[in-house]
Amino acid sequence: MIRDMKTLKRKKYQRAFNKAIRKFNKNIKDDWLWNGRFVMRQAAYDYEMFHDKSGALFHVLVELKDMKTGKVETKWLDNYDFSWKAYEWANYCITETWDVWLEDPNPNQQARLEGRVPD
Repeated sequence: MIRDMKTLKRKKYQRAFNKAIRKFNKNIKDDWLWNGRFVMRQAAYDYEMFHDKSGALFHVLVELKDMKTGKVETKWLDNYDFSWKAYEWANYCITETWDVWLEDPNPNQQARLEGRVPD
């Protein structure tokens, strides 16, 4: 069975993105402060090859959800530096858009009460 280059490149980008998302979710889950409060998921994707077939653009619609409040933000990311852009965007959502620190100015205190301590 011969696979076309379009399918192979799309799968390559999809695997790289899935790996970055799994790493993000694992880091948030294991974090002593956030304890899995935020979850990132892929909502949709778009893929297009360059005319000369030298590469491709892979765009993913990413959804970040705050499990405590139910707030959701979405953003399109491309295949260049997935993980860096995902972390930067998640940090922006947590600190600026949702302003979690204003809502709960000292989440460290709650973490200590629940017996979670920093590494």
